[in-house]
Order: sequence, then structure tokens, then C-alpha cells
Amino acid sequence: MARSIKTVQREQTRKQIARAAALLRLGRPASGWIQTVRTALGMSGAALSKRLGGGRTMAANLERYEREERVTLKTMREAAEAMGCRFVYAIVPPEGESIESLVEAQAQRRAAALIRSAAVHMSLEAQQLGDEDTRAELERIKRELLQHTPRDFWEQESRDR
Repeated sequence: MARSIKTVQREQTRKQIARAAALLRLGRPASGWIQTVRTALGMSGAALSKRLGGGRTMAANLERYEREERVTLKTMREAAEAMGCRFVYAIVPPEGESIESLVEAQAQRRAAALIRSAAVHMSLEAQQLGDEDTRAELERIKRELLQHTPRDFWEQESRDR
């Protein structure tokens, strides 16, 4: 069966995110990247401040803002460039997770919500499924959702709670 362009693009994007996640497992240092790299370079805060075109305390302020998560992406890029580096950021799944596992978990939640909704109606008609049939139906619906993702796939969760 031929894969759609959308499917191929999604697979390529997922691989790219997986590669980024593997590279970013180290996490952000407690002192922040600006201070860590500046220290590794042997560059003083005053020297970085001067390279950034600011006053003597500019680097210290940036380092504090980064630790407090109040720094902008633009400022991070400028600080990296002032140290002869480049700034890279990414959004990746949590440690031990993948994009595929996040999508599968959402499909599981959606399928479970559909089963719960159907179970209410079936119990009113005394036609409940047994545990094994319920598990099989849950898997079938999940596979279907993964194969044919509806437009509202991510919106449904808030309505199901």
C-alpha cells in the first residue's frame, strides 16, 4: 500500500525529533548554559558583557534570567554568538518517551473514552461487553485512530475528562 505524502512527512519529522532528543539527553546545567559555556571558555562576565555591547553586569543579569527561565530566545542566540557559539533549542518528548509513544497514549485515551461512552449506552440496553471483548475493542479502535488520525485527535482529550 502506498504511503501518503503526509504520512512520509510525519515519519521524517518524528525521526528528526528522535535524533534531537538523543542529543539533548544531557539537560540544562544548573547554572545555565550561558554561565557554563562562558566559564568553559575562560571568559569573564565583564568580557561577555562587553561583547554583547552592554554594561559590566549584563552577563550576570543574563545568566540569572536564564536560571529563572526569563530569558528570550533572541537573547540566548546573541549570548551564544558573543561567545563564538551557536544557539540551538528543541522541543522533545520527556526522557524515555518518543513522539510515537505520545501519539499512541493519546490514541489509547481516545479509544478508552469511546469505549466508556458506548458502555453507558450498552449497559442501558443490557448489552455490555466482557473484559476480553472490551480489551479487544479498545485495541481495534486505537489501531484505527493511529492509522486514520482524525482532525480533532488532540482536541478530544479535554472533552473526554
